[in-house]
Amino acid sequence: MINGKRRECTVRVRTEQVNAAGEKQIMETTNKGQLSEREEVLYVLYEENLEETGSGDLADVRNLLKIEEAHARVTLKKSGGVSWKIRFEAGKQDRSEYETPYGGFEIGVETKDVTIKKEHEKTSLQLVYTLVIQKEKQAACRLEIEIVQ
Repeated sequence: MINGKRRECTVRVRTEQVNAAGEKQIMETTNKGQLSEREEVLYVLYEENLEETGSGDLADVRNLLKIEEAHARVTLKKSGGVSWKIRFEAGKQDRSEYETPYGGFEIGVETKDVTIKKEHEKTSLQLVYTLVIQKEKQAACRLEIEIVQ
């Protein structure tokens, strides 16, 4: 990879959530994106379309992943249809306001594990965390992201 240059990539995202009742929900998306690397930090920008509840309209959400392999830390920033910024770092908690067109509320994560694997043309992330909404634990989650050039 050439430092500082943006390159096209494919971003595969798989989210698994298990709520307190043991019900499992799995979501998978594949999106086109762009990646760049500066000072040993990988940045991945990709868009996803989220259907707004009840309206049938699609809202574009821009996602920026900041992957710091040396610190085993991943930051996710969403903007557009929703707005949110959260940091995943093993053994730490992070919370911030999740803004939607209908209002905002606090969403946090209690990160259990962050695994980052970089290969020649592929970077894989696995984030294991507890999702916390309005200070109440909602679900055990696993987020797997694969970035392929």
